Amino acid sequence: MNNYLDDYRKAFANCHVSAARNKKISIKQTLQQLIDAVRDDDTSDVYGTGDIIEQFEQQIAELFGKEAALFLPSGTMAQPIALKIWSETQSTPYVALHATSHLQLHEHNAYQTLYDLKGVTLGEHHRVPILADVKSAAVNPLAAVLLELPMREIGGQLPSWDELVSQSQWLQENNIRRHMDGARVWQCPAAYDKSLAEIAALFDSLYVSFYKDLGGIAGACLIGDTEFIAKAKIWTRRAGGNLYALYPYVIAAREGLKRHLPQIANRRQQAQWLASMLNEIPILSTWPLIPQTNMFRLRINMDPAVFMAKTTQWMIDNNVALITSPFEIGENYAIAELTIGDAFSGLTQDEWQERIESFKQFITV
Repeated sequence: MNNYLDDYRKAFANCHVSAARNKKISIKQTLQQLIDAVRDDDTSDVYGTGDIIEQFEQQIAELFGKEAALFLPSGTMAQPIALKIWSETQSTPYVALHATSHLQLHEHNAYQTLYDLKGVTLGEHHRVPILADVKSAAVNPLAAVLLELPMREIGGQLPSWDELVSQSQWLQENNIRRHMDGARVWQCPAAYDKSLAEIAALFDSLYVSFYKDLGGIAGACLIGDTEFIAKAKIWTRRAGGNLYALYPYVIAAREGLKRHLPQIANRRQQAQWLASMLNEIPILSTWPLIPQTNMFRLRINMDPAVFMAKTTQWMIDNNVALITSPFEIGENYAIAELTIGDAFSGLTQDEWQERIESFKQFITV
């Protein structure tokens, strides 16, 4: 199986055109873009100060309708810091998170081990939380509830706007802080028909990522009021995140925001169209059936070794990467994740339709 997977990943990486993610560019191209994006008189930030970082932080704060923002190296650092601040403010270690939260699945429980927080599971694993789940999680005195928008592990799903408002209002009325895992919040305005500021208004704090949808190198922001950000700066220093200089990440984030954010609404439409086409292939089914955002998960109902061997050959023959490498492989099934970025524009919709029909005929023979 590993050989099939390795071959699949290699073929995917070598394709000239891809349905998922942003276009691949070399390190040299990336560095050249950074050079082209700065003026001759621009100067480096120094330990979080300087025009280049402070102006970007203010831009982000204004975009989300908040007072302040703080640039950090990663979300893995940012989110436990946010929860720790609310824990100290509220004088309780309990925080509620969904079972699929990044903090639960991918960070080795750093929020508990390093920050002495105690997690309470919010809702059920395979669906978005509802108000009843939020209320049930508040058996212990909660400092904060973390809500992810959209929810990556369940295919980019979102609660309805009315449901989200009801949860936010209940938490506010019960003096429980509201924190958003907004790693992919850039996808939400098109789904809700709301601005980023309108969405952020339902939360006391939020984190955003700059490399997932926006094509940055790395980096994140915490966003909130001035008091929250002042405390976050202290915790960032304690955690080793107040680096001497962050300007390459800041510049890449700034340019990625400018280049990609205006296109994300269209990418949601492309994701919905692509999902409808893939669902016509008997062995494939998307989750959700109609994507709410520009990402979704894809179940492959076929022996994984056979699927990967055949699809690898099809990619080599057509120089097109249609389905990303499966991240879960089981008996007679596999699951992949597709996020639509600017790579999808490498072909027209008619051209994609031709490639998908070709793949359907090849894989179902």
